[in-house]
Amino acid sequence: ALCIQQTVMAGKAAYVACNVYVSAGRQGGAPILLDVLAKAQQRCQYLRRHKVTASPERNDHTGTKIAHTKQLHPIALVHAFADVPYDRSSFHLAGTADCVADVASLIATQALKGLAKIFDPVKATCNSSEPDEEPGSRHPYVGIVDHVAVMPLLNTYEKSTGTRTDDSFQVSFEAPDANGQTAIQIGQAISEVGAKVYYYGSADPDYTPLAQVRRECTKFFKSGGLKEESKVDTHATGGIYGVATVGAPSSFVENYNIRLSATCSKTMARSLTKIVREKDGGIVGVEALTLPYSEGRYEVACNLLDPERGSADMILKAATKWAENHGGESCIDKAYRVGTTAEQCIGALSNTDVDEHDKAVYHRFTNYMSSSA
Repeated sequence: ALCIQQTVMAGKAAYVACNVYVSAGRQGGAPILLDVLAKAQQRCQYLRRHKVTASPERNDHTGTKIAHTKQLHPIALVHAFADVPYDRSSFHLAGTADCVADVASLIATQALKGLAKIFDPVKATCNSSEPDEEPGSRHPYVGIVDHVAVMPLLNTYEKSTGTRTDDSFQVSFEAPDANGQTAIQIGQAISEVGAKVYYYGSADPDYTPLAQVRRECTKFFKSGGLKEESKVDTHATGGIYGVATVGAPSSFVENYNIRLSATCSKTMARSLTKIVREKDGGIVGVEALTLPYSEGRYEVACNLLDPERGSADMILKAATKWAENHGGESCIDKAYRVGTTAEQCIGALSNTDVDEHDKAVYHRFTNYMSSSA
């Protein structure tokens, strides 16, 4: 069991961003996911009414000094996204570390408890009367709440500390930053429900990267659309809830996908993946996977670990150049973001019409879940 000991942050509040990824995005899980979103928005509304925040000069996620003329809200549910072919949803928050920990924990625990009632761990999807026409297009996953990332946004604090103690080994670990401390809080809430939690980044004593945790501790790279055809998706550990990877990257991470047309083979898609992926000599800070999508199409799914140096525009430029040698721009069906940017998060926190923003987020999420992409 993990015991969290926390100390009060010195100085001003830290603003962080948080992405919660859930392994459900189709109609079978729609009622539960919409309820989770509604409850999260209600909790945000409550916290905005009862929390007071200041608006001094701040450092943004790049360390640049910025000044806000508007008072920032303590919490915003910036975006919610569902991808039907991938059978995956994500909820994107921004706000003070304590408020983000509160709302992200609510999202994760409500999703775990609600979806566990209808989740089939053998089929790796929510039970539904509708046939599963394309099981091979599912996004890789390791649990119902698959991944939680807490990222620095606005550093307005002097120092923050948090301690995680693993009673089994009598090891104490002090999180070095606000996003690491927040990730530990969320991970604790998830583990209390019953899921197995693996930490990464500054929430882990060894600062282990997410990709390494997924490779060494989970079956992420052998699940969903990446699994061998003869294999069946199952959780590695954690029973019905499965595993959650929870952590804190050192900078704001963006997600950007290139969806290719059905004329592009898997070999062609993999060649684009290698062009953009840093470890193959591609763009700085870019991790990329070739994933099967729907209707015989593939996607190159990218994590931008350093979007200041390896941006979405750079990925699109490289993909466009690649397409010129593979049949033209018609090779690319769509290039799109899955989550948010730091600028988008800050914009939501300074939005003066938060009620309209919340309505728009809910409406778009409903539309995502009814779309076949």
